[in-house]
Amino acid sequence: QVNEEISVKHLPSTEPDPHVVRVGWSLDSCSTQLGKGAGGRPHRGFGGCGGGSPGTGKKSTNCKFENYGETFAENDVIACLVVSPPIVPRAPPACPAPWGSHRRPRRRILSGRALFPHVLVKNCAIEFNFGQREDTYFSVPPGFTFIQHLPVAERVRGTLGPKSKAECEILMMVGLPAAGKTTWAVKHAAANPSKKYNILGTNAIMDKMRVMGLRRQRNYAGRWDVLIQQATQCLNRLIQIAARKKRNYILDQVRQRGCP
Repeated sequence: QVNEEISVKHLPSTEPDPHVVRVGWSLDSCSTQLGKGAGGRPHRGFGGCGGGSPGTGKKSTNCKFENYGETFAENDVIACLVVSPPIVPRAPPACPAPWGSHRRPRRRILSGRALFPHVLVKNCAIEFNFGQREDTYFSVPPGFTFIQHLPVAERVRGTLGPKSKAECEILMMVGLPAAGKTTWAVKHAAANPSKKYNILGTNAIMDKMRVMGLRRQRNYAGRWDVLIQQATQCLNRLIQIAARKKRNYILDQVRQRGCP
């Protein structure tokens, strides 16, 4: 359920889609950017939260967005149901008719691997129900059951993170600008999916600031230096959060200083 669209008075009025919620399914090896995966790492995402903008009402796979159903906003409930396959999202209470089936994932891509529920939010507060609530948000359709109600033997455990900070791994990229540090970091993270590296750097942040799958560089109308400053502020905050979390990190940020 979308509980709240958080105030975004600090953002410029030109910010496209200041409130977004994507719901879907991903493999355990996928990144956190729902709707970006492709090939052997499928993401399935759909929907959008309205707020100050009309919302998106899109579905996406491999950063390709298509019109799909209606937008949803505060207090709407979205049920994400999966059949083996396809994936079938259901409409919020305001839209009693189901939106229909989403794109059918290929069995050869899944290769027997489990799909995990995946939600991506932007400036929204949301609440989940995997079966822990006695009062469900909606009547469960016949033939479906909540994940929490499945026998433990039928569930697949996601990758476990480090048990302690002593087990955490931090790699720091060192080198001249344009030497290939970011390229190496991305390839290393992809080659070691069990580590679930979190890449910290302004390049990684900018990549996550895409608008409808397009990089900000391609469709940003404001001052570029202001956007870089915002990305740097985000990075500083993420580093503070990272210090408290038990995860694996790759620090990909060059600090340049003038030579004497």
